[in-house]
Amino acid sequence: MRVFIAALGAVVLVAVSLAAQEKSSAAKQDSDTLIQNERALYDAIAKADKGAFQTLILPEGIWTTPSSFVPMGPLADGLRSFDLPKWGIENPHVVWTDGSSALLLYARTGGGSFDHRAFAPMTLASTLWTKRRGKWVAVHHQESDLQQ
Repeated sequence: MRVFIAALGAVVLVAVSLAAQEKSSAAKQDSDTLIQNERALYDAIAKADKGAFQTLILPEGIWTTPSSFVPMGPLADGLRSFDLPKWGIENPHVVWTDGSSALLLYARTGGGSFDHRAFAPMTLASTLWTKRRGKWVAVHHQESDLQQ
């Protein structure tokens, strides 16, 4: 009987370990997807590509600009207000809130401007991503100028 219980315990331990590894692998894959999506979001902004931007955002989401909160849907019509001749995403880090939402934190480099208001050469940025109908979309984005 003790041998049976020990064997059963070993099987349960292996099953739990494998499930944890699968979950960790899925989270890593989703983290990579979110970082790729963030880069695609900035690429769409830099190119004023409304269609690409709209595929990555929740229209009722909010983009925080230096002067206000702007719903992302209408912001798609004003992408030409951005000037991002050069940009980069440095040290991205994903913080999971649950299985379907995560906060992506990073430093954005390159400066640029919005509505003729200059960005600092480096900003601290965050975007809240959530999974809707199997697709990751940006719900909220904000940046704060990093003082040198």
